[in-house]
Amino acid sequence: MKEIEWYHTKDGFTVKGQFFSPISMVAHIERLNGVKVLAKKSWGMTDDFEAFFEYKGHRFIVETPFVEVEVAAFDKRIPKEIIKEVLEHAANYSWVNPVTFIWAMLRYFILPFNPPAKK
Repeated sequence: MKEIEWYHTKDGFTVKGQFFSPISMVAHIERLNGVKVLAKKSWGMTDDFEAFFEYKGHRFIVETPFVEVEVAAFDKRIPKEIIKEVLEHAANYSWVNPVTFIWAMLRYFILPFNPPAKK
């Protein structure tokens, strides 16, 4: 497992690490019971990446604005304990094996670009 750093931001937290891709972070977060990946945006020749997931009825985003992987909540009223659960899970990042990584890439490839509207 590679060493990663994380710190709180205004809307969530940022995980810094050069040795994993955002897809492996989303695949790792998906291991948290109850997470559902809703949508993914990425472009072949760019560093832009966004993935949207839901946990306990709250929406989160994983994105790569620069070299870091950022995870943030959409709803500013999200309970702190739910943010903490996701943060701690992401901070305990564990290696995603190549088969899981490839399977995640294929599954995420067919997801819509935008998450469905909340009801």
